[in-house]
Amino acid sequence: MATADNKMVIHRFYEEVMCQGRIEILDEVMDENFVDHGEAFFGSPRGRETLKQGIAMTHGILAGLTVTLEEIIAEGDMVGVRGVMRCTHGGTFVGVAPTGNELTWTGNAMFRLSEGKIVERWFNSDSISIIRQLGSAPATEPGDNSYQV
Repeated sequence: MATADNKMVIHRFYEEVMCQGRIEILDEVMDENFVDHGEAFFGSPRGRETLKQGIAMTHGILAGLTVTLEEIIAEGDMVGVRGVMRCTHGGTFVGVAPTGNELTWTGNAMFRLSEGKIVERWFNSDSISIIRQLGSAPATEPGDNSYQV
C-alpha cells in the first residue's frame, strides 16, 4: 500500500475513531489481531475488540476527547504521529472522581500497517501531566523537569 494511503488510515483512526468515537470504523482500519505496545499508564490491549471496548469506555470517562495531530510522517509500512489530546474529566479515571477539568497532554505513536490495516502500535503519552492535572501529583514550577510522584 502507498505511504499516502497508510497516512490516510491513521488520519481515519484519529478523526473517526478517537475523536468521534465511531469504534465500528476499527473494522475497516485495524486488523482483528492488532497488538498495542503501550505504556504502563494506558496499558497494552491485544485485539481489535479489546481496543473497541477501551475506546468506548474512555469516551464515557473523558468527554469530548479530541486528538490534534501536529505531525505525521511515514515510510513504507510505518506511520509516526505526534499530537495533543484534550478532553473533559467527566468520569472516574485512575481512581480520581470526576472533576470537570479540561485535561490536555501530548503523545507520540508509531503504527505498522499491513494490507491497509493497522496491525501494531507503539505509543507514549505524557502521563505525568495527566496525573498532575487530576491533582494526584504535585505540580512543578515552570522549567522544573523533575518527575516527582
